[in-house]
Amino acid sequence: MPHPLHYPPPGPHPASRTGSRRGRLAALLAALALLATGGQLAATAPAHADGQAVTVDLGTTQGAATGVGSGFLYGLSEDGSSPDDSLLAPLAARSARGGGARLDGGGWVGDNYGPGSGYTRRLNSALAQARRVTAAPYNGTYDLLVSDIWGADSTQPAATVYPCTNGDCGNWQTFLRRLTADVAASGVKVRYDIWNEPAGAFFPPGFNTTQYYQMWDTAVRELRAADPQAVIVGPSLWDFSPGNVSPFLDHTKDAGTVPDIINWHFSGTPVADAQTMRSLLDSKGLGGRQLSMNEYIHADEQHAGHQAWYLTQLANSGIDSASHAIWDDCCVAGTLDGVLVRSNGVLRPTGQWWVYKGYADMTGSRAQVSTQGTLDALATVDPVRKRASVLAGGTSGVPSADLTINGLTSSALSGGSGVTVTVQRIPDQAPLEQPVTVSSQTVAAGTDRVHLSLAGTADQDAFLVTVVPAVQGSTTVDAAVTGSGSDYFQYGTNWGQTNGVGDMYDSTANWSYVPGSTGLLHFTGRQVTLRAVRDTDQGRMYVSVDGSVPVTVDDYASARAASSSVWTSPQLPTGPHTVVVTVAPDINPSSGGHNIALDSAVIEK
Repeated sequence: MPHPLHYPPPGPHPASRTGSRRGRLAALLAALALLATGGQLAATAPAHADGQAVTVDLGTTQGAATGVGSGFLYGLSEDGSSPDDSLLAPLAARSARGGGARLDGGGWVGDNYGPGSGYTRRLNSALAQARRVTAAPYNGTYDLLVSDIWGADSTQPAATVYPCTNGDCGNWQTFLRRLTADVAASGVKVRYDIWNEPAGAFFPPGFNTTQYYQMWDTAVRELRAADPQAVIVGPSLWDFSPGNVSPFLDHTKDAGTVPDIINWHFSGTPVADAQTMRSLLDSKGLGGRQLSMNEYIHADEQHAGHQAWYLTQLANSGIDSASHAIWDDCCVAGTLDGVLVRSNGVLRPTGQWWVYKGYADMTGSRAQVSTQGTLDALATVDPVRKRASVLAGGTSGVPSADLTINGLTSSALSGGSGVTVTVQRIPDQAPLEQPVTVSSQTVAAGTDRVHLSLAGTADQDAFLVTVVPAVQGSTTVDAAVTGSGSDYFQYGTNWGQTNGVGDMYDSTANWSYVPGSTGLLHFTGRQVTLRAVRDTDQGRMYVSVDGSVPVTVDDYASARAASSSVWTSPQLPTGPHTVVVTVAPDINPSSGGHNIALDSAVIEK
């Protein structure tokens, strides 16, 4: 949350002032021309006059693609239900953070330092959000902001008595014992973020003060007494400041209260900062702990191009988790802080959403990338799913750039027909229904290198390049195929599988009858048709692809027709896509149930 008043404060924010780090705000390019159409290409791409160049080697990898950065602070609605899975699932959100900030009632403080309605509302909101992101299909982590549930969200009264004032920690202990008991009773797994940005409006006694250490030590001891396996994160400083973290680590090491995960906010240089923090921890005998930046990107940096650049930095930093900060829509708007916007009353994707979507599709291993100039790029290669991707963005506009991709043959992507290379430009627009497909061409089999020219002047655009085998025709994927290959299904809770169904593809059916239950299809291609059972007891389902407005599909029929073609996507750019299927709450008046039974998918390559 932004400093000094998170969510955010009135007036200019100190972190928004013009400077060498914050003022680099334009990104990439507007149009691209594919220079290679097949055949053996030159060994070295020509250097552009302005020095902007990216070289990718798919044959040289350097660690797994972990999706770090696919997290959100206060991005969900109060009950955790919005945005719906058609918009959240394609982003593969793997972390979230919250504690009911700014909900009416004021938390524990607003309840006169007791467990009243204000405390309950904030905790229930946080638990609802945590319940969603920690369950399938996300299986993520949730950092519970203890200080927000207590009431320190910048709206607390001036006369607030902070924990351990004059050394009295009694009420703070009462609060922590009630909180841990309520969390345990919920059955939801959270990580405890004890105090957010402990300075200024959030903890006026100040960071690294006697009162702060009393508050912190008491919290860690109470949390671990209630749950010896409790995961504790901190100190959640508003910026990267090792000079402040160092005495905190000294004290907590001596007191036995070092957090399990060391975190901070708003790195300007995530790769360098993460290494600095690891060195600091090593020097104090505290190495091996996870690192987290649970607030990143400033308000004036929230653009498609800058987001792509920052995700590249996070991916290469070795940080374990990171969450997009909240600036515009605090705290229960359900817009992922402007990553989604309302258009005609409906939440729609923005350019930033499409950057996150492209990033979520980057699985497998990170490939070697070298850059010249101000832009940066992340490249991944996944031999199992048989695709490679390059995501490029920058912090300042560049008129043109060269992109060279090596290792097409060594990456095991190229089949007998070569590879299809698709270039998409992601405009920094809100809303944005689809990225712009600039080119999609086949590179002949046996060609190891392709050279692309990125050229344009559009500020804050990002670019996504995908490489997939140039396979013609179609393939059928059974709905029981999960988690492997380039095309597979993924299911949330309340889904089951039945085998031995003779009139269905591969004799299997994957089904749910619980409204709101979600299934995903990840596929690589240009179009897909879903097949499902149509029968007298079948319900309705919502179907979307890549964040499109969900359409309602009615699977009711007066007679059984297993393996029916019930929905076909529009034509899509050749590459990775995500279809989301949700069991609808309503049914055809003639139907006897809500059942949805998926059979298979036919994918046009």
